Amino acid sequence: MHRFLEHTADAFLEAKAKTFPEAVKDAMEGAFELIGKGKKEEGTFEISVSSDELPNLIVKTLGSLVVECELQKISPVRAEILEADEKNNSIKAKIYGEKKVPKNIIKAVTYHMLEVKKEKASWIIRVLFDI
Repeated sequence: MHRFLEHTADAFLEAKAKTFPEAVKDAMEGAFELIGKGKKEEGTFEISVSSDELPNLIVKTLGSLVVECELQKISPVRAEILEADEKNNSIKAKIYGEKKVPKNIIKAVTYHMLEVKKEKASWIIRVLFDI
C-alpha cells in the first residue's frame, strides 16, 4: 500500500508493507503515478542498485527508476522485484512499461524527510520527490 502525504510543495510518498521487497515495490508504484503510468507492457528494463545504507539505497533505486524511464522513453506499468535485500543493501528490479515518453518529469528523489524503517510488523518508506 502506498499513499501521498500532505506537503506544502513537491510530492511526499509513504509506502508501507509487511516485507522490505513489498515496500520497495509499493514505493516504485507510487513513483509510477508521479511519472505517469502507461497502459500496456511493451518494453522492459532492469535496474540494479547497491549502497552503503538503506536510505541511500532507496534514493538511488527510485532515482535510477526515474532516469531510466526518461532515457528509455518508457511510461511504467509495473515492477517486478527480483531482489531486495535490506541486510546487504541491494535492490534489483525489472520494470515493465509502455513505449512512450513519460507524462511528467521528476526533478529529483530527495533526502529531505527521508525515512526507511521497520516498525513492528511493517516496513515504512517515506520519500519526497521534487516535481
